Amino acid sequence: MGLFDGVVGQPLAVAILGNALRKGAGHAYMFMGPRGVGKTEAALAFAAALLCPERGCNCCEACRRARAGVHPDLVTIVPDGNFIHIGEIRELNADAAKRPYEASVRVYLILDADAMNEAAANAFLKTLEEPPGHVRFILVTSNPERLPQTIVSRCQRVPFARIPVEPLAAHLRDLYGLSDDDCRALARVSQGDLAYVREFVESKTVQDARVLVLSQACALPRADFTGQAAMVDEIMAVLEERQARAVATVEASRERELEWAGDARTRAWVEKTLNQRSKREKRAAMLAGVDEVIRGFAGWYRDLAVVAAGAEEAVHNIDYLDDLRLNALPGLLDAYLAVVGVAERTRERFRYNVDARCALEDMVFSMKEALL
Repeated sequence: MGLFDGVVGQPLAVAILGNALRKGAGHAYMFMGPRGVGKTEAALAFAAALLCPERGCNCCEACRRARAGVHPDLVTIVPDGNFIHIGEIRELNADAAKRPYEASVRVYLILDADAMNEAAANAFLKTLEEPPGHVRFILVTSNPERLPQTIVSRCQRVPFARIPVEPLAAHLRDLYGLSDDDCRALARVSQGDLAYVREFVESKTVQDARVLVLSQACALPRADFTGQAAMVDEIMAVLEERQARAVATVEASRERELEWAGDARTRAWVEKTLNQRSKREKRAAMLAGVDEVIRGFAGWYRDLAVVAAGAEEAVHNIDYLDDLRLNALPGLLDAYLAVVGVAERTRERFRYNVDARCALEDMVFSMKEALL
């Protein structure tokens, strides 16, 4: 299996990274594009190649540990809450002066890099401008416009995009052996989100969550205050279950990742790394779950608007087409679009340190008002 085989529908990104590995990697790369299209998976694969003695054989212990995020020369920085603070960047700057433990380079992977506050970004810029020769930076962001241009301009950009229907359908067919029609339907439902569609196929819980959200979106026009509050309760229960599954997955890998730790110091480092990973995965699970809820409500009313406008061929939730036809009213086209606007504003709120329940309650109640 090739190093970037898991990166689907991103030929430009793969070409840039392959060229960098052949000709010699620069000191900083920025992986930019929407959530769920494979940026983090590609970043870990690229980090593995930088740390591998064979420049990315994808079968040695160094590659395996790097892709699992537990290589001693791979340092991962993630937001604390919704921000990356200056303290974390100061630790990075101090650590960058150290020589690598095993590999020829030391790789710093900064996930959700746009979460750096102003002080953190300024502190990071100093090291980015004059990095030690053995340091490589990989920044991953869905919102590069939120980073200072001085940081963006010093990184080689690696663009990612929503995955088109046909490449994503082909990937699903190869991976799961599904029919062509099912693969295309799933690709449309996921709107190019690779992470979501994989999880959807593999998890009945995720499938049930989609049914729940779409049924809530359909019922919203008739829901009273109590019904709307109950919707939020159901959503929060699903999100909390999703977080618990993410933590359990990390815990299930703990003993395997500790096998290579030969002494107490290394074992303590691996334990710390896995605890950080658990925290990261828990946060990522909440954000991904929230995004799926927002996308579910927005997608339902976007599809109602599409059907009301007579453009059924553009429907995303194609398996709900009959229900959409029953519920779409041409006279409510503006209201449907207003609901989609509420969803987008809610998504923007999650960039800040907001309480998930409060934000989702406000979203459901505001959507109901838009439909009145």
